[in-house]
Amino acid sequence: MEETFSGQGFKVLGFYSNNFGSQGGSNEQIDACTELHGVTFLQFAIANVIEPNIQPVWGWLLAQPNPRPEVQLAPTWNFHKYLISRDGTLVQHFLQGEWPGDDPNNPNDSFETSAIVMAIEAELAK
Repeated sequence: MEETFSGQGFKVLGFYSNNFGSQGGSNEQIDACTELHGVTFLQFAIANVIEPNIQPVWGWLLAQPNPRPEVQLAPTWNFHKYLISRDGTLVQHFLQGEWPGDDPNNPNDSFETSAIVMAIEAELAK
């Protein structure tokens, strides 16, 4: 996604956490995964994304108005995704099971028809 939209100012940020079944892993595991999958987006150190001892950026994020009130704003598992506008407004968020295209559980899914991709494109068009 970052490769597709970076020319329009879009950035992906990765926040690792062991709050959910210790799946963030160790620094060594993260480094190996980054290399294996060719991850190029910015990644932050392993830290808490929920209470207690929440990172300040997550404290700010979870204090924002929820644009999707039917879905809990706080992450309940890894890969919860948040879309923040250029002016710092939380625009949308997506659960860990919502894919940015090519959902292996949905043969009709594609990058172009993904709700995540369409939300990014709408925000970048502003």
